[in-house]
Amino acid sequence: MTTWEYASVITANEAESNRAGVSVKLPGGHLERQSGDTSSVLNRLGSEGWELVSYHSSGAGTWGFEQFWLKRPTSV
Repeated sequence: MTTWEYASVITANEAESNRAGVSVKLPGGHLERQSGDTSSVLNRLGSEGWELVSYHSSGAGTWGFEQFWLKRPTSV
């Protein structure tokens, strides 16, 4: 039987000041800021066996927010 573990990637961008960040929350860990852009972080996680299962985007004014949910199989 396959069981899954889940992770999330959160990005936030404020266009006027060019402040941006990408953070990752892995199972059993804390939310950690990552270097690189969203694509490079998602590609790295993909190479580690993570699969994208859901995505949400929203924004208000100059702020933008995205959240990606990922999963990968675990052994029981």
